[in-house]
Amino acid sequence: LILVLAFAASYANEKTHPTIGVIRWDAWNLFNDQYDPISFYSHRCLSPEKFHYRLPFFATVLSPTNTSYNEDLQSVMDQEILYAKHAGLDYWAFDTYCTYGPNCTTNSTYCVEYLQIAPHYCPRNPAYGLHQYLSSQYNSLIKFTLLLLGSSPCDVAFQEGYLELMVHPQFQTVLGGRPLLYLFQFTDVEANLCGGGWSGSRQVFDKFRQMATNRGEL
Repeated sequence: LILVLAFAASYANEKTHPTIGVIRWDAWNLFNDQYDPISFYSHRCLSPEKFHYRLPFFATVLSPTNTSYNEDLQSVMDQEILYAKHAGLDYWAFDTYCTYGPNCTTNSTYCVEYLQIAPHYCPRNPAYGLHQYLSSQYNSLIKFTLLLLGSSPCDVAFQEGYLELMVHPQFQTVLGGRPLLYLFQFTDVEANLCGGGWSGSRQVFDKFRQMATNRGEL
């Protein structure tokens, strides 16, 4: 009887437990032995000694004015997943920055537009965290979703990549299995570039939703 009651209580707690997610801002990596552009700024900001208490667990303090870290390691991601599970998190939302070439070069109009919002935010390997998560032996412990940035989600090529990720068994869903996505920094400027305004952008996202439905993801 005690075991049955314990199971029932556990089941009830599971049913009423709110789903808790955390947005990841992956800016802690090296690219070709140099800090990736976004990581360069986080490293510069956290190098003064008064900010060392905010450094992640995988960082090393080299001096009162300098630190070193690289999150783009499988061992680091594995430990982060274990920490997240222990903390009671259900999912991570990974940022989806555009990938840029040297000197912030890109062939995507949408990615060029994002540089107007955040100049110099032109990472060479912005999805390193997501890649390490997907290859982790522990990724079944925490689900994931995507935080779509700016107008880039309006690009069909980007949408195809999102759709491929949305079928992953660990992708976070809501409302009976519908994939969860976030949209960030989408203002009048992005709406005009996406679909000539908010009405046109609505049509773009409706088409994206239909693409997901056709693949059985909604």
